[in-house]
Amino acid sequence: MTYGELLSQAAERLRSAGNENPHGEARILLEHFAGLDRLSLIEKRNTSVGSAELGEITAAVEKRCTGFPIQYILGQWEFMGLPLTVGEGVLIPRDDTEVCVRECISALGKKPGRKLRILELCSGSGAIALALAKEYPDARVNALELSDQAFNHLCRNIALNGMEGRVIPIKADIFTSSDDFGDMTFDALISNPPYIRKDEISSLQKEVGFEPVMALDGGEDGLDFYRCIAENWLSRLAPGGIISLEIGEDQAAAVTQLLSANGVSDIRTVKDIAGLDRCVAGRRL
Repeated sequence: MTYGELLSQAAERLRSAGNENPHGEARILLEHFAGLDRLSLIEKRNTSVGSAELGEITAAVEKRCTGFPIQYILGQWEFMGLPLTVGEGVLIPRDDTEVCVRECISALGKKPGRKLRILELCSGSGAIALALAKEYPDARVNALELSDQAFNHLCRNIALNGMEGRVIPIKADIFTSSDDFGDMTFDALISNPPYIRKDEISSLQKEVGFEPVMALDGGEDGLDFYRCIAENWLSRLAPGGIISLEIGEDQAAAVTQLLSANGVSDIRTVKDIAGLDRCVAGRRL
């Protein structure tokens, strides 16, 4: 079988399984497991595939047909130009989260040499913390994560991107660890916390079902983590400090109320590319 034939076969298999981007994902899998870029794959379309390579690619396609996330199959993904390792047990970085990061950057402004102190809660893979450290090379970003599996990816991604000493991984539960920071304050607090309502998790799309429930479950009304952040962590923001939170599309009003009741002003809701509410941000009084 040639690479061209395998690409067509893989795309058809994914299409039959209901995949929304069968040709694109088939190409991604072939390129990854064959170690080819797009041009090389075109050039080798009439070249025969080795038996070991054929087995590996076929197995990957079949796994994807079950709904297993392609990001986990590849073991890596990109967020805002940064390579990240991902796998079972860690939330997959999504483009929607860029809204939260860019809003934080916009509010902090561009001032070279600023030695900002930034706190990320529920860091997961470290995507947000690393993106902010890339934007502000002189900043120190503390990234809190509780899950063992996610924390391992966080540490690996810090090393992968050469951010040791700039992004500080801290294994901690945000519900119990606020007092551990003594009198430390931060210029910005940012988070993409679990915000799915508990009874809605089972109805999410098939791919999301493979992601850790711990990174999704926001409690009965989806607001448990926002309450914790508003009540326990806003005091960690320096006066004038920025808070930027990713939210579910119907949570803007509730999160705004929580922040307002706990000393945040200039609160605004920012929409994602689909026009859905995706971020609530503000400034501590």
